[in-house]
Amino acid sequence: MKKIMFITSVFMVFFLIPNLQIHASPFEPVDIKGHWAYEELDQFAKASLVQGYELSDGRREIRPNQSITRSEFVVILNRALDLKEVNGGTNFKDIKGKWYEESIRIASSHGLVYGNGGNKFEPIRPITRAEIASIVIRAMEDSIDFSKGSVKAFEDVSQHWALEAINQSSKVGIIHGVSATEFKPNRNASRAEAIVIIKRALDKEQSNAPSKEYLMNLIHQFSKDWTSALETEDYDKLRATQDRTTGYYEAMQSIDISYDIKGMEDGTSIDYEVTTPKQGHAVHIADRFADVKITQGEMERTTTFPYERNGSNVWTSSISEVGTYRFYKEDGTWKIYAMQSQEKDGLLLY
Repeated sequence: MKKIMFITSVFMVFFLIPNLQIHASPFEPVDIKGHWAYEELDQFAKASLVQGYELSDGRREIRPNQSITRSEFVVILNRALDLKEVNGGTNFKDIKGKWYEESIRIASSHGLVYGNGGNKFEPIRPITRAEIASIVIRAMEDSIDFSKGSVKAFEDVSQHWALEAINQSSKVGIIHGVSATEFKPNRNASRAEAIVIIKRALDKEQSNAPSKEYLMNLIHQFSKDWTSALETEDYDKLRATQDRTTGYYEAMQSIDISYDIKGMEDGTSIDYEVTTPKQGHAVHIADRFADVKITQGEMERTTTFPYERNGSNVWTSSISEVGTYRFYKEDGTWKIYAMQSQEKDGLLLY
C-alpha cells in the first residue's frame, strides 16, 4: 500500500481539474488584490453578494474605486439582507423594465429607500456617503444596538439633512470619516466604500446570532455526510450536501462531486477514518455572517482504485480539516460560502 500525505488545496484541485478556473472566475475578481478593502470585497464576491463586471475572457472585475449608483447599492444591500417584497413597494417610473426594478421596489417596500420627487428614484445617479449612511441606519435600526459608542465629531455635517444617521452610524463604527474631522457627506461613494459599510453593519448585527456550538455542529455534520456519502457510494446524499453551501464553495464543490461520482462509477471506493477529532472556536459571529476556525482535525482517506497507480491500487492520504469556515445565512439557512485551509489560498474538499 502506498501512503502519501497531502492537504487538498486550490493549487492541487486546479491541477487535477483543469476547468475549475472557469467556475472560480465569478468569485475571484482580478482587480481587488492589494486593495484596502480586499477582505470585504473578497467575502462579498465569494458569497455571491456582488457579481461585478464580466470581461471578454470570462474573468470578473469589481472596479472598487468606481462610483456606485443608487441602483447598484440597493441591489447589493438587498442581496446582503436577503430581503423579500412586502406590501407597499413603490413603482418608480424611472426603474420600469430595468434589471434593478425588483430590488428597488423591494427596498422601498421595507421603507429603506424613497424617491426624489416626481415619482423618480434616480437609479443611475451615483449615491452619496450620506445617502448610504441613511439607508443603512433604516435597514439596521432593529438589529443593531446603537446605545454604545461615541458619536464622531465631524465638522462638515452639523447642518446636513442626514446628521442623525451619520451620527448613529459613526457612533457604532459603521462609517468612518475621510479624516478625523471630515465625513464628506455629499461625496459620491465608491463601490469599495459601499461594500465595506454594508459589511461593517452586518458584522454589528447581534439580535439573532447563532451559537458557536451550532455552527461547529454544522461543520461536523457537513463533513460526516460528505464522507459517509462517498463511503456508501450514495450519489443523492453526496449531491444533497450542496444544500449546505453557497457561492464560491458550492461552485467548487459541484465540480469535486462530479469527479467523485465519476470515480465511483469507474469502480473507485473510498473509506475515511477520523484520526484527530475536530476542535475550533468562533472568530466572528453575527446575524448573517460568521467565521469559525477549526484548529485541530484530521482524517485518513483510503482510496482503492480498480487498477494500479504507481505500483499499487490502494492510496492512503491524510486530510487536514484545519482552517476557517465562512458562513452566510441565505434564505434563513446557514451555508458555507468559503473555506480557507491552513495552506495559503487553500480550499478544503473532502
